[in-house]
Amino acid sequence: MNQKIKVAVIGVGEIGTKAHIPAYLRNKNVELVGLVDADEKKLQRTSKKFKIKNSFLSIDDLLKNQKVDAISVCTPPSTHAPIVLQALSNDIHVLCEKPFATKTDDGKIMLESAQKRNKVLAVGFNLRFYPNYGRTVREIKNGSVGHTHLVEFNLQSPNPLLSWSKSPWFFSQEAGGGVLLDKGPHAFDMLNYILGGFPFSVSAVSSTFFQSSVEDSCVCVLEYPENRIGIVTLSWLSSRVIELLSVHGTSQNLFVSPNFFIQANANDLLEVALFRQATNLLVNVKFHNLPIFKIDLVDTFQLEIDNFIEQIRSGQHDYSSALSGANVLTACNAAKQSMETGKKVTFVPLTSSR
Repeated sequence: MNQKIKVAVIGVGEIGTKAHIPAYLRNKNVELVGLVDADEKKLQRTSKKFKIKNSFLSIDDLLKNQKVDAISVCTPPSTHAPIVLQALSNDIHVLCEKPFATKTDDGKIMLESAQKRNKVLAVGFNLRFYPNYGRTVREIKNGSVGHTHLVEFNLQSPNPLLSWSKSPWFFSQEAGGGVLLDKGPHAFDMLNYILGGFPFSVSAVSSTFFQSSVEDSCVCVLEYPENRIGIVTLSWLSSRVIELLSVHGTSQNLFVSPNFFIQANANDLLEVALFRQATNLLVNVKFHNLPIFKIDLVDTFQLEIDNFIEQIRSGQHDYSSALSGANVLTACNAAKQSMETGKKVTFVPLTSSR
């Protein structure tokens, strides 16, 4: 396919304006032909800022007046399913921000619709595109970790409304708010990515520190096949951003974040491994041009959107993201049920994208 892919971005809030729109504008194979948002003032302001000629107040207006090949859905979670299904029914490829939807059944319907229409459906799991997480998967697959029996993913940050977002839906139960649906999809998807499968049960506890109708901290324990356990810690109460993946195997432990990768063998003293990594980082700070210690941080949103566009151009549709999205949604809703009942919740995951 030599023609440029005509793309529209639905929703011009924080994620749309800071990640999706700039990434599409930088992709040489894309023509960004329209923006959609119900807030007319915000829509006009964003269109002017990015010099996008066409803007629409609804997806209906977009489809009536503009030909599009693909859309990005950057609206609140409760709106995802109807927008995605409407786009797919019009033979439009879709990149949907996480969470996939808010209702478990909708995730399965969305996946099945994309496969039936032979359209790309990707979920905004941009953390997968950090090189260190890809390296982690390769280490597990080549057997150097041994049997991976426990994976922990810790995602914490300050309150979104006090740090990076102005969107009130984060604190609306009906709109899909709460730290579980904000950070949980990234964490659950990372466990699926690392372990190469899907959980079948979850136990979860949560707490609410600020006066709110949604949780701002929670811990989830997920059971995977082959006697493997995943533990997810999520919070909006941290004074800083924390992102740490710990992989525990019978032969080796891995401690990973976007900008460091620590391997500790079974006969290694963990303190020595940590000291070695700290020394490397300090050398990198002082002598930042030394290639052996250079840390290459990447724009994961750009890589995610470039991958989405390449799938459309090549016709090689990869539904693994949508499959994980549907299973992540199931796990998130089961975790919410567990929080409410105080009991472990079991479920049957989707196991095949075809």
